[in-house]
Amino acid sequence: MAKRSKSEITRARILDAAHDVFLEKGYHRTKVVDIIERTGCGHGTFYDYFKSKDDVLLAILEDFVRELVRLGESSRVLMQRIAFDDYDAIRILLRGINEVFDRHGDLNNVYIEAALENPLFGEIYSNFHRVFSGILEDKIREMQEAGKCEGMNARVASQILVTLVGFTSYSRQNGFIEGSADEVSENLGLLVFRALNY
Repeated sequence: MAKRSKSEITRARILDAAHDVFLEKGYHRTKVVDIIERTGCGHGTFYDYFKSKDDVLLAILEDFVRELVRLGESSRVLMQRIAFDDYDAIRILLRGINEVFDRHGDLNNVYIEAALENPLFGEIYSNFHRVFSGILEDKIREMQEAGKCEGMNARVASQILVTLVGFTSYSRQNGFIEGSADEVSENLGLLVFRALNY
C-alpha cells in the first residue's frame, strides 16, 4: 500500500472533521468555521481543498452517490429481466437498497436536510428518484400490458413506491420500524410484490 502524501492526509482530516460536525449539527447549522475548528487547521488550508461546506459535503457523499448510481444501473437490468412473479428478484433489489443506506445511513438525515434546503443536493436527490421511479414505471407499464396493475397510473404508482422504499430505509435506521434489514426487506418486498401482482 502506497504511503499517503501530506496533502492527502490533510484532506482526509478535513473530511473526517466535517463528517463529525455534520452529524452533530446537521446540514443547516454546520458552518465552515465549525469544520475548521474541529480540524485544527487554518482557513487558508480549508480553502486549499474545498470551496464551501457544500463542496466538502459532496466529497463526503461521493461514495454514497456512486453506489446509488451503480444500484440504479443494476436495478434497470434486473427489472428488465425479471418475470412478474419473481419475488426473489424484488427481495434482492430491496436488500441491495437497504445495504447501500446502511453503509451510509449515518449521513442520511444530513443528506435529506441538504436536499430540502439546497438546490444542488435537491437535484441529486431528484435525479435518483427519477431514475428509480422510471425503472419501476417501465415495469408497471409492461405488467399492465399483461393484464396486471389494473387502474394504476404507472408514473404515480412508481413514484409512490420509490418514496416508500426510501422512507422505509430511513425509518428503520432511525428506529421507527422494528426489525432487521432482512426482515424489513422481506416484508416490504411482499407488500410491493403483492400490490403489483394484484
